Amino acid sequence: MADHIVDPNLLAVIQSLKPYMSSRALQCTEVAETLLEILASEQARRVQEKLQSLRQEYKMAVQKAKVKKPGDK
Repeated sequence: MADHIVDPNLLAVIQSLKPYMSSRALQCTEVAETLLEILASEQARRVQEKLQSLRQEYKMAVQKAKVKKPGDK
């Protein structure tokens, strides 16, 4: 499940309920499915990797700042 944003079993259950959904529920389900497709895309993965890289750089900068003594320049 590590590679999935949402458990595939949950998606299967939701999709099996589609014939019983109102038109509004179907629209909401389709929007959610489309968002999941976007989040699982290669572009979204690249964005996530870049954000993780920035986070690591920030953590390192914070650690370096903590190591410096108040009188150091």
